Amino acid sequence: MKKRCVLITGGSRGIGLACAQTLADNGFTTVTFSRTPAEQPLEFNTHVSVDLTDLAATSKAARQVLAQFDISALICNAGRGDIGSLENFSSQQIQDSITLNLISPLCIARECLPAFRKQSRSDIVFIGSTSALQGGRYGSVYSAAKFGLRGVAQSLTHEVAAANCHVGIVQPGMVRTTFFDNLDFEPGPEEAHALEANDVASAVKSMLLSPDGAVINELVVQPRQHVVQKRKKL
Repeated sequence: MKKRCVLITGGSRGIGLACAQTLADNGFTTVTFSRTPAEQPLEFNTHVSVDLTDLAATSKAARQVLAQFDISALICNAGRGDIGSLENFSSQQIQDSITLNLISPLCIARECLPAFRKQSRSDIVFIGSTSALQGGRYGSVYSAAKFGLRGVAQSLTHEVAAANCHVGIVQPGMVRTTFFDNLDFEPGPEEAHALEANDVASAVKSMLLSPDGAVINELVVQPRQHVVQKRKKL
């Protein structure tokens, strides 16, 4: 049986990188979208440099990849955590955040759908956040995008069910990645205080390997303990 090919956005680090590595270990090939490639070349992977906030460039890159590779799954992972009081964001900052975290995944999924409808089995997995389940203090901009992404996943699953396209969303709690590098808080230091990127990748893998007749629409993956601390300045 030939290897399935998966398109992963934000695949050069963090959750996206973990997904690429996990899927390669389970017989998939991958194409990754990000501004820069991973520091170490990935096995069975092709990297495409693209700024995912540039919607025209992103759509063009998706069309080119779909013409070159037999892609049957999409993992929309790229995003950033814009956390802070709403009044401190400019209109442009709000637009840029929503573009990367919500509109860009929509545009890529739109490009993939015609090809996916022709596949015997296809999958779309969005990486959301527990911020899509419960809004928190200083999370208005970030939660707006993640709540929206959850709505996309819920609606789209009905649109493409007849084509055996499985649509799901993974909602992780805090994950110990570079996500917190530009924030003033981070998970606590203990193992139980944060997920690892591989924990989220395992959830994605379970979606892609689900039986044709069983769609996993949503998985919530959280650390055993919710502990947040002030981030130490370097």
